[in-house]
Amino acid sequence: MNWQELSDHKLVELCLEGNQDAWVGFLRRYRLLLIRVAAKTLRVAGVTSTASLLEDLFQESLARILGKDMRALRELRWLHEGSLRGLLLSTGTTAAQDWLRKEFSEKRDKSKEDSLTNLDMVVPTPTDLATTLEQKILLDQLMNCLQRLIRDEADCIRDIAIFRLFYGYRVTAADLARVYKMNLRKVENTLARLARLARSHCL
Repeated sequence: MNWQELSDHKLVELCLEGNQDAWVGFLRRYRLLLIRVAAKTLRVAGVTSTASLLEDLFQESLARILGKDMRALRELRWLHEGSLRGLLLSTGTTAAQDWLRKEFSEKRDKSKEDSLTNLDMVVPTPTDLATTLEQKILLDQLMNCLQRLIRDEADCIRDIAIFRLFYGYRVTAADLARVYKMNLRKVENTLARLARLARSHCL
């Protein structure tokens, strides 16, 4: 299936059906849009954005879109071709504005922020086009290798998709847990196990 030729409406329908390739296509199509709207919102407020901050805001926007059983996507009214784009722009802007309010509030508490930095293998974050291509090649090779290693497991397709979304598109474990209706710890354990397998047998 050529995901680039799919309409937004059809792409979202497939995502809501749980099609993992559709989610990859969705993120590939709209990741940059969400990052750009966050950067613009911060710039208008006079705040200099960083790659780390923009990634955090992207993840927050994604969490809002996926929250409450993907209610925003399920209830989206397709009034015109730009309906999904409008939803994403609105969500990205609101996420950035909320961050600004928290940033300038004395009540902000960073102690509750978590990350998965304890995983024992990380695909490098691309910094330019060449690195991006290298990362894609590496990720594709890892996917093929891991698929051969766990192809007989009942959740092979799901686990491979989780690995790709986490390392290839930087979707957080918390967001993946929401998408796949899994316990967060199980997602983290799945990522850690596949990382160990990749490091031992694929690199």
